[in-house]
Amino acid sequence: MPLITKQAGDCRGTERDGSKSDDWCSLCYTDGRFVDPDCTLTEMIEIVDRALIDNGSGRVFRWIARRQVPRLARWRARRDSNP
Repeated sequence: MPLITKQAGDCRGTERDGSKSDDWCSLCYTDGRFVDPDCTLTEMIEIVDRALIDNGSGRVFRWIARRQVPRLARWRARRDSNP
């Protein structure tokens, strides 16, 4: 999920102090924590895809975004801790 776009604007989540996160978008990160810590990778891919559809993103961009979600630190950490 891009953090800042021309169409959607600033989509960054927030840290505890109210500052914008440089790592996480507002769909999953607010007030310094993940909105739904139990969200699965599959669920997050669906959330990101739905948000991109709602923002008018094309199929190619959505495909790229869906492929990037598993590469985020949140999901790599889970994968690495579950051999």
